[in-house]
Amino acid sequence: MFNTRRAASDPQIQAEMDKASAPWPVLSLSWADRQRSRLAAMLPNGRAVAVILPRGEQMQHGDVLCGDAGERLWIKAAEEEVYQITAHNAFELMRVVYHLANRHVKAMLAADAVYIEPDSVLADMVRGLGAQVEVVQQAFLPEGGAYATGHVHGPDCNHGEHGADHGRGHSHHHHGEDHALSAEDQARGNLGEQLSIAAHARK
Repeated sequence: MFNTRRAASDPQIQAEMDKASAPWPVLSLSWADRQRSRLAAMLPNGRAVAVILPRGEQMQHGDVLCGDAGERLWIKAAEEEVYQITAHNAFELMRVVYHLANRHVKAMLAADAVYIEPDSVLADMVRGLGAQVEVVQQAFLPEGGAYATGHVHGPDCNHGEHGADHGRGHSHHHHGEDHALSAEDQARGNLGEQLSIAAHARK
């Protein structure tokens, strides 16, 4: 079970990486799954893992998750279906960003494009503003807002030898998670605990 989230830039993590005999495993997650504090998942090698973080704490691309027995796990932003929005010029793209921000839409910004989660209503609005919408497979790393901390890499982010880059994403805060986990998160957490127990029993 992984219950602690650390930045890859943490001196202790850096020292552990230098001493590691093999790269740490990588868990690729969608943006929605990275927002969860409890998650049951499967690694590419077929190993079941459980993530049980403190309430309200969310995973960021490039994080290192730590387990009680010294396990380490990279978190990587998985490629997923997103809308790529482009325009004829910078002003038109800025106008699109303004209208998306006015609707509090999570967006990832690049020099010549904006990326959002698929939403047909927003796509129609964007096309009405004269912009173009294309469905692409892309790691989604939205901006965290004016009061967020950290750094988000754009669509050209590079991953290090351990499978995730050493940058940290913005911290997202959801008031509802301060008081209680959603029913879905609770269910995932319970399943994660069961998977973790089963995985240890097979050793």
